[in-house]
Amino acid sequence: MNNNPSNTSSPITRKKPSWIQYSNLPKINPGSIMDAKIIKKTAKALYLDFNHYGTGLIWGAEFIKSADLIKNLKEGDVIKVRILNSENEFGMIEATLQDVPQIEINLDIKQLIDKDEVLTGKVISANRGGLLLKVGELQGFLPTSQMSEAHFPKVEGGDKEKILEHLEKLINKEIQVKILTFSPADGKIIFSERKIEEDKIKNLIHQYKVGDIIEGSLYKITSGGAIIVLKEQPLIKAFLPLTEASWSPIEKIDEIIKPNEIYRFQITSINKNNEIIVSLKNLQEDPLLQKIKQYQINQIIKGKVYKFLPFGVLIQIEPDVFGFVHSSEFGGIENMQQQLALNDEKEFIVSNINIAEKRINLRPKND
Repeated sequence: MNNNPSNTSSPITRKKPSWIQYSNLPKINPGSIMDAKIIKKTAKALYLDFNHYGTGLIWGAEFIKSADLIKNLKEGDVIKVRILNSENEFGMIEATLQDVPQIEINLDIKQLIDKDEVLTGKVISANRGGLLLKVGELQGFLPTSQMSEAHFPKVEGGDKEKILEHLEKLINKEIQVKILTFSPADGKIIFSERKIEEDKIKNLIHQYKVGDIIEGSLYKITSGGAIIVLKEQPLIKAFLPLTEASWSPIEKIDEIIKPNEIYRFQITSINKNNEIIVSLKNLQEDPLLQKIKQYQINQIIKGKVYKFLPFGVLIQIEPDVFGFVHSSEFGGIENMQQQLALNDEKEFIVSNINIAEKRINLRPKND
């Protein structure tokens, strides 16, 4: 018995490409999706023209599995096939029609992800966790965690039934999304609205730099400070730490920042996550600086020994103003500790004032 697939009543002439002429052609790899022209259709095989690559076929088990698809094909049709073997024992390319549509879909999805395209999807159903969207022939899930502020179910107390009611109102509406993740193994697509907003925000944030003065209002109070929404770009939120709200110690930020009022802030940093950190107090003169400016070099002041340090001693001049005396002014650490005791009140002379570092240097007043 001759199992050569080309041994038929109308033999197929197997084309052998000239590898010298087409030496720059990419190699055919198993799994590749290629276009091929049908040159002959028999009861047991489909013969294909792969142009410069030569002749191929679909036969045997692959022909049987694809019989329903093949019966509607005719000679001259150009079809997409998946390569099984780039050259079998007869020198022909073996191919299949199986899984080609799904592979094509997977490739299309990958391209959409690579291009970071914005897609328009229609909401076809909802559950408490989010929305099922249809984008063309694709279906995927939009979790509530990936929804924009406009669509996120803001339900007090997190009542599940009210969340569902809110989401069901979005059925049949169109929503713009990007593909967040795709699992080829099970075909699951996760969409995101937030990614569109985040990408817009990244582009907007690039317009700002450290030191810029911006205007904004209170968006939300947090345990460590407040979220500020920028006046000129409401999509952008900045963080105001509690320590940057005032020069005076405060326990709650609402002592300083009030709702529905516009404040001026200075950008102190923009981190690698594109989060803007701002300061309110940087635009106000430090009260401590005002006090330090009142002192003069060679002025005699009275202060209290507040704390011993490795290289000197801290002297309290006012409740929030301190001066520093280096141990060398006493002839060393031991001499300093012999001459001073905690809470001692003594007279000192201002030897230097460093405005930039808000520091007053002192020396002992020798009677």
